[in-house]
Amino acid sequence: MISLTQTFCRSISSKMYHNLSTKVFTKRRRLRHTVAISREIPDSFIDAISFHYDQSSSSSSQHDDTATASSPDQGVSLLKSREQHTNYLNTLRQHIPNLICLPPLESHPDCLFVEDTMIAIQDTVVLTRMGHESRRGEVDDSIKGVLNEQLGLRNVYDMNNVEDQRLLCDDVSDEGCCDGGDVLWTGRHLFVGCSDRTNQVGFQYLRNVFAHHHGMIEAANVVPIPMTSLQKGADNGGGVLHLKSAVTHIDEETLLIPEGKFGDSLAEEMKVSERGYTAVRLPDVLSCNAVVVNGHVMAQDSPCSVSKQRIEQACRERDLGLIFVDTSELAKKDAALTCCSVLLIV
Repeated sequence: MISLTQTFCRSISSKMYHNLSTKVFTKRRRLRHTVAISREIPDSFIDAISFHYDQSSSSSSQHDDTATASSPDQGVSLLKSREQHTNYLNTLRQHIPNLICLPPLESHPDCLFVEDTMIAIQDTVVLTRMGHESRRGEVDDSIKGVLNEQLGLRNVYDMNNVEDQRLLCDDVSDEGCCDGGDVLWTGRHLFVGCSDRTNQVGFQYLRNVFAHHHGMIEAANVVPIPMTSLQKGADNGGGVLHLKSAVTHIDEETLLIPEGKFGDSLAEEMKVSERGYTAVRLPDVLSCNAVVVNGHVMAQDSPCSVSKQRIEQACRERDLGLIFVDTSELAKKDAALTCCSVLLIV
């Protein structure tokens, strides 16, 4: 017969073992990124596409390096943008062994936002056919050269290749398009925002590459997220441009999501609780975009103290490193932290 004392001790031991195992399992699951790809800011950045700021003074002659971040109609400071981008890259270098910074493409003002050009999961990469036609030239030979030659990746798919689309998509009545900013890989689910920039064929392409062709993810875990209601008003300063404009993860079980009805709708569409995620709700939408790299979180240095405090608490509870990075000037062109890099495991 087992005594109550023995039962109690066994129960305590079991709980301690479970807690220890959970910590070890969580740390083991944190993917070790080895390479980051970014791109330098072109002089033409001041003419980049923007949905959230006044474009009435968009000509290059209207912009100068004395413009301030606090007043959007003063334009974008190229000098300040470059300073913030340099600080961003220096912070990233602290946590990743190899950072490759591609040269700027002057004919493509938005080329800084390299995230939109590809989706990378482990050693498999999909080069995207971006939703805005003016940006499609950003998937250029410099990116392909890094992936194929410098890094020697074999599993590189090009959504711009019509033959690939015919082989990989169920519906070829329309050409697939996708922006990487619409694609969130948490380590458990691949959430794909079906938006103005990413269509159903683009979603099918990603699902078939990562789930059916490579078997890296179960097909049921490649999840389309309708973005129509979330993007409402994006052309006059409201809504969000991409899925990751409003939600990112800090670990495999924790998402940053805005407060309010907007965040409620997003959480409902993603079935956050049903899929086993904890949502850290933030008042500041921009703060919901963070980069997580090798156990460290790069978060927006927001003027919203409540958002910063909640992120600090969430990282502390999960034993994650944290540093705040200011990209407020880049944000005038709809930039968020994840926009400026792609992380790979090579």
